[in-house]
Amino acid sequence: MTEARVRFVADRSDDDSVIPFQVDGLDARGRIVRFGPALDTILRRHAYPASVSRLLGEAITLTALLGTSLKFEGTFQLQTRTDGAVDILVVDFDAPGKMRAYARFNAEKIAALGTSPDPAALLGKGHMGLTIDHGPNMQRYQGLVPLEGQGFED
Repeated sequence: MTEARVRFVADRSDDDSVIPFQVDGLDARGRIVRFGPALDTILRRHAYPASVSRLLGEAITLTALLGTSLKFEGTFQLQTRTDGAVDILVVDFDAPGKMRAYARFNAEKIAALGTSPDPAALLGKGHMGLTIDHGPNMQRYQGLVPLEGQGFED
């Protein structure tokens, strides 16, 4: 897997950053992620097809959003295992800002899906695991979510 660094600051002009926000009047808060060189570094090293790069980019973005919301230094991992054209995706977030990612795919299945398959078609059915590791003195936590033909946004 290729590793890249991501800065998590509130400077809106900086690429590779996560910006927390809060809207007091609506009691809403969230995070905005902006990627540039870090995402490019990870995706270009593996020469993925465009559809696989897009799916892995979504997984990297989701991992950055979830990983930066944790209030400790440790690791957060998103991993999928499915029967789809992209059967394995792994994204590691190592707080406070290192990321790496990898996708395993079947080129024949990708070609059979056409030029612009949606994420659900690429993933197929299986599961997504989210793992939080606080470090050597704490027990890891893992949650599994079924993937039943939907993308990450669902």
